[in-house]
Amino acid sequence: MRASSRGQTGASGETWVTGQFEDLGWGVAPIPTKHDVGTDLWLHARDARLFELGALIGAQVKAGSSWFGKPSRDDDGAVDGWWYTDQDDRHFKYWTEHRVPHILVLHNPDTRRSYWVHITKDRVHSTGLGSKILVPVSNTIDDEHVTDLLRVAAGDREGIRWEGSAWAGGETVSRADRLRHALLTPRLIAPHPNLSVTELRSEDALALLVKMRLRDLDPRDRRETGAPTIESCRTSGEWGWRLYAAAHDAIVDGAGTSAIEALIDQTEDAFEKTAAAALTCAMMVEDGDPARGLAVTTRVLDTDEGCPVDHAWLSLHRARCLAELGDLEQARDLAIEVQVLRNVAPHDPTAMAIMGASTDLIFTTSSWEAQKIPEAITGRDTLAAWWRTQEISWGLQHQFESNFKHWSQDSSARWGASDQTWLHLRAASLIAGLAGDHSGWRHAFGLLARRVLTTTTTDTEAMAGALTVLRRVGDSASVKLAVPHLRRVVSASAVRDAAHGIDLELSTRTSLRADLEMLRYASDVITSEHADRHTQWLLDVLRCPDALIDRLSPDFHLATTVLATLAPLTRVISASALRDVIEYLVSLPAQDDQAHAHDYAQVFRQIPDDAWTADDLRTLAARGTADNFELTEQITNVLAANDPAFREQLRVRIAAGDLAALESFGDIDDLDPHTARSLVDALATKITDQVAELKRGQGTVWARDFAATLIIVNIAHPEHADWASVLSLLATPAAFTDHLRASLTTLRQFGERVPDRIADDLVPILRARLTSPPKRHPFFGSPDIRGDAATALAAIKPTEVTDPELWELLNGDEKQRAAAVHVVANRNNPHDLMTLAAMAQDTAPWVRAMVANSLARWITDDIAAEPAFELLTRVLDDPGTLVAQAVVVRLNDTVDSAAAAQLTDTLRNHISAQVRTAIEKLEPHS
Repeated sequence: MRASSRGQTGASGETWVTGQFEDLGWGVAPIPTKHDVGTDLWLHARDARLFELGALIGAQVKAGSSWFGKPSRDDDGAVDGWWYTDQDDRHFKYWTEHRVPHILVLHNPDTRRSYWVHITKDRVHSTGLGSKILVPVSNTIDDEHVTDLLRVAAGDREGIRWEGSAWAGGETVSRADRLRHALLTPRLIAPHPNLSVTELRSEDALALLVKMRLRDLDPRDRRETGAPTIESCRTSGEWGWRLYAAAHDAIVDGAGTSAIEALIDQTEDAFEKTAAAALTCAMMVEDGDPARGLAVTTRVLDTDEGCPVDHAWLSLHRARCLAELGDLEQARDLAIEVQVLRNVAPHDPTAMAIMGASTDLIFTTSSWEAQKIPEAITGRDTLAAWWRTQEISWGLQHQFESNFKHWSQDSSARWGASDQTWLHLRAASLIAGLAGDHSGWRHAFGLLARRVLTTTTTDTEAMAGALTVLRRVGDSASVKLAVPHLRRVVSASAVRDAAHGIDLELSTRTSLRADLEMLRYASDVITSEHADRHTQWLLDVLRCPDALIDRLSPDFHLATTVLATLAPLTRVISASALRDVIEYLVSLPAQDDQAHAHDYAQVFRQIPDDAWTADDLRTLAARGTADNFELTEQITNVLAANDPAFREQLRVRIAAGDLAALESFGDIDDLDPHTARSLVDALATKITDQVAELKRGQGTVWARDFAATLIIVNIAHPEHADWASVLSLLATPAAFTDHLRASLTTLRQFGERVPDRIADDLVPILRARLTSPPKRHPFFGSPDIRGDAATALAAIKPTEVTDPELWELLNGDEKQRAAAVHVVANRNNPHDLMTLAAMAQDTAPWVRAMVANSLARWITDDIAAEPAFELLTRVLDDPGTLVAQAVVVRLNDTVDSAAAAQLTDTLRNHISAQVRTAIEKLEPHS
């Protein structure tokens, strides 16, 4: 019997469609003709590695040119699909109500291309006589549309209800998935705190560990969970318990990752290898070593044995390491591949956690133009992310409770109390890191580091560790705040230890900027050996930035940050390293860009005057005016400090009121009378203009302070002084007062040299400033200068500050209390030593520093020198550098005395390079 052409065409079409899906790696099972009620093929979805995804599609195949006879056209007349019609709604009802999603496939035997559409109720249109559906021309069976087909395959799965799942203990999670759930969604596996535990499994213990419920894992704890000892777990015959022990040693005791990594080869189960590799990689990234993490994940991925979710999990960790090492393109490609989990396992919370983390990685490694913020936010909004956020919320809740109890001076005992804030934040950072969620890890781990820094004042190791975490998570803003504060006040040793752990060759894309910022602000306390090593690295980058840019793709202005780091290091480096820096600077091409000129001027400013050779100076002088003015001015400073002839050329510019030239000139005492007189006139004119502006309610931000400069010139050249303009500026009322600070500070520094006649005129003006609270401007505010006025008044007329005025300062803010120290010390009364001793206990570091500064002056001026030295020794017993630096400022004018010599001996080996350098310069005087 002869077969019909239509039947032959249909069979051929099914064969072609079968082959096309098999080319995709999918399994295809034909339906026997006698059972065909609307399904021709069962399509079994597989991933690119041919792993079964447990998802099914039914396909109805229509082959032949006749099925393309009803085209649909767009507005331009182009075919955008073909209508399939059926006068019998029975088939559409079957397809749309089937438990398995169905697609309709139209196969064109002439072109051998197949087109498909997912049959859903919203796509089916009634024709009045039946129904129709449009098969788009854009939907073809090929690699380009496999993701869309996977989305259809997974679309029929019912959601899982996770509310209350914390009570279930993961009973519905299969053994092969329990390890992944224990690490990424531990709340689903860890026994609920209010449940009695009859038998603790290794996955349960691992989940409790990730949640940092350490009390529940202590066999000696009163709550019996059946947790075995760590010692017994290390030698257990069960692989899972050995993994738990190795993880506990690494997370709790800081034992490293070698034991976890070794377990990868001690099991044949792919899911166990994956869990151990993911845990190892996450901990290696925490340790700042993504290169080793990359090697571990690559080794396990190369075996290609993990299920689709496990494979995606390790792929994400690999992508994270690649991004940290600067290979953004490959990292994005891997993260994009992980997005298949949207369709493979949409109701697996661990899969969605991995997918969400990959979305964020795609976002953060893309250019601004390519970033899609709504998609990034949607992708990260997963159950696992929400559960992790709960850990942070609980931690902050305990933080608030602790702060309130401290504020209320609650002294009641809390049995079994522990740092719950730390534990919850650590749990959040672990969960994020294990999921490969780099942004979530950075946030949670950064919070944990800030928690440690704000609650620790004596544990140097803990503070250094917290600083290390801040730089590894790339929290540059916190580094810039924390490092100067710790260095100056809390623990210079902790800063030094943290900075010594930096190796810029190993910096990651995340840590690079924070590493540089830490070196910048820690430079004063690091050793010259470390400084030399970092300086060479910085110079190499400046000479050839492309190598680092290609390697790490930094997302900040590299040259600016590198130069900002190099500048303070020049105060610490050895002579040979300093020579390298100078040779680099003198060979610079012209810098006509102001930003670049500004950055380089910072470095020039830090080079000691005696470090420049004659050849260096000739080369700098030959640069002319090709550089932007900021760099030109700084080079002028260098030349003036080393070349008397060049210095003399500045006099004409100084006479015209060029303050940049005056700054380059150096010692104002060396000005000749004519230049001094002309400078005074020029400055007085500038101040007169400034006063006129203030009276009109205007205020200009000037690059330099004319009044402060004029005060110095007046004192150096009293025969040409013009105090009237200074007095006028100080007395002029204005909405703003910030313009007075430099003048008041200068009066404090040189108060003793102000002529008595001028001092008498200044007293009422300064008293008015001292007793006038700041005016609150509705938009810009105005600084409180009462403390500045008090110190200026105390320097000029020590007895003019009354006791009530002093008491008011003592009740003020930090700056006002520091001003009170100056007032008391400037009386030069040995009986005030007890008052200074009390002030030395102030909680504000600046106040303590001012006490030390004042005691140093008493010692050098031989005012109660011996008891002052004894008190200063106690004040100097400070873990920071601020107090010692305040002392050496006073020692510049020291006189030969036993107390002064003893004081310099005390500071000679100080941790601060600035202090040591100042003492070395004082050696001829000590």
